[in-house]
Order: sequence, then C-alpha cells, then structure tokens
Amino acid sequence: MRLVKIDPTTQTIEVIDTPAKLEDLYRIIDCRCIDFCARQDNGDALIVDDDALYADPQLPAFSFGSYGQPIHGIALLAGSDEEGETIEPQTTLEQVRDQVRWLGNIHTQPFFAILSF
Repeated sequence: MRLVKIDPTTQTIEVIDTPAKLEDLYRIIDCRCIDFCARQDNGDALIVDDDALYADPQLPAFSFGSYGQPIHGIALLAGSDEEGETIEPQTTLEQVRDQVRWLGNIHTQPFFAILSF
C-alpha cells in the first residue's frame, strides 16, 4: 500500500510502500500508540504518534491544511474505506506538499478533554 510520509525532522514528504499493518505503522512513525487526526472530507487522515506531545524534548512539528493543531513527529497520510479500513489516500503528493508548513522546534502544550455523557 502506498502512503504519504511527512517527516518534519528532515522536512521531507514522500510516498512509501508498506503493508500498513499496525506493527508497520509503529515502526515507521517510531511510536507505541497511534492516533488519527486532520480528517479530510475525502476520508483521508494523518496517522500520528499519540504520545508525541509528551516527548521531552518534543520532535519538530508541522501544520497540515486547516487542521488547527501542530503535528509533532512523523505522520502518514492514509485513506479509509466505507468500513473504516486503511486504504491509499486520495490526496495527491502535490496536494500534501501544498498543505504542509514546517514549524520546526516549537513546543505544544498537551491538553485533555474530559467528556461527560
């Protein structure tokens, strides 16, 4: 499967081939827990390190399109199908390059949201 890898440390954006199994995602992103953010109307989203904001020091960051939070560390852009399975993204490499802005070594304060039902 072809995913788009965004690496703010090297400031590179590239297409990679991966089986996209969970252990592959952990290895590529170099993490132990993933999360999805910056969900797009076309079903694409960024797969990121869920614990990135707790690293000391935090890894370099980037912004992605209209998503309002900095993203620290490596991210993978992937798509999803009607069943929620990971598929190749619909967003092109050129479109990703247009949406990424390198933020460098900034610090982002972690925040918690407590939901009550």
